[in-house]
Amino acid sequence: MKINLLLAFDHELPLGGISKTFEDAIFKPTDTLLDLAKQLNVPVNIFTDVLSAIRMKELGHEDYYIPYIHQLERALHEKHDVQLHLHPHWLETDYENGVFVHSGKFSLADYKDNHAVGRIDDIVSKGIDFLNTICKPSDNNYKCIAYRAGGFNLAPETRAILNALYKYGIRIESSINPGFYYKTRFVSVDYSSMPDLSHWYFSPDGPVDKITDQGMMEITIAGKPAGLITNLNHVIRKKQFKSRRYSAGSAIHEGKMSPVDKLRFVFSNRLLGFDVYTLSSDNLMDILKYNIGKYQNREALPGGREEIVLSTLSHPKNMGRYGFLIMKEFIEKARLYYKDKITFTTYQAMYKHFFEDKQP
Repeated sequence: MKINLLLAFDHELPLGGISKTFEDAIFKPTDTLLDLAKQLNVPVNIFTDVLSAIRMKELGHEDYYIPYIHQLERALHEKHDVQLHLHPHWLETDYENGVFVHSGKFSLADYKDNHAVGRIDDIVSKGIDFLNTICKPSDNNYKCIAYRAGGFNLAPETRAILNALYKYGIRIESSINPGFYYKTRFVSVDYSSMPDLSHWYFSPDGPVDKITDQGMMEITIAGKPAGLITNLNHVIRKKQFKSRRYSAGSAIHEGKMSPVDKLRFVFSNRLLGFDVYTLSSDNLMDILKYNIGKYQNREALPGGREEIVLSTLSHPKNMGRYGFLIMKEFIEKARLYYKDKITFTTYQAMYKHFFEDKQP
């Protein structure tokens, strides 16, 4: 059995007002991430929020745009992967007195109709063109082929979003954790009906949960259902380890959940990532082992039962000293436990394996 694990990070500023400088909110923690990746000799995958850079350049914020470009160049020179992450609210966002003021639109689905800043198709095209232009000088073989949705949102305009992604070269989608549920003012995600697989093909016409023999591929985010004890430990550790918390602030979680939504969320899945300060590296290993045990005998997987492909989900903006510590411990423990069965890899490598190498 081969385990392909993608260490994936959403490279983005927080939505709303930020309590830190650009340097502290995104660039410094991402540099720390790249330093640690070099120390551990692992590739990382950066899903970068390209529309923030495009908009900040329009607003004249070279103090954001230039370090942003340099950070992507560094990542590519050090053989990491850079792929597409879209938060379209940036296209209508202004920055006033240290506060981002936006229209209230958040997901790509909000741009289904004609709009001053473009429709879904236009926004996807803009993001992919930007990445290809920026990244190719640093890596001649670069291709923008993978996508992670802002706020996990693929609905309700799923077909339009997938069609646009496929049209402009995206072949791997990586926003879904089967069983995950979350609803706030800006986010509405229900992946409770997804195939219980680590990866599968689906048609760009959708639906995502219908398995096909070819088309686009979903590479899922690893997670594990949260029970009563998990939730109790979370509440206790939130107070006990408050000093571990590192956050630049965000409005994405604004809005009261209904009692039903809150109940569904707290007993939904805990995702495999390094920016939740109430989790330990042992907790993260439990999530990984749960997924390996669940998927290792699934014949429906592309490549057969001998291959598992999983992603993590983390945000450098929320990773302080503790986040990088548990990342280091987790990688060391995963290598020790799974030995040569586990490979830390990139979306570019998975694209080559599942798409280019399969061509006749």
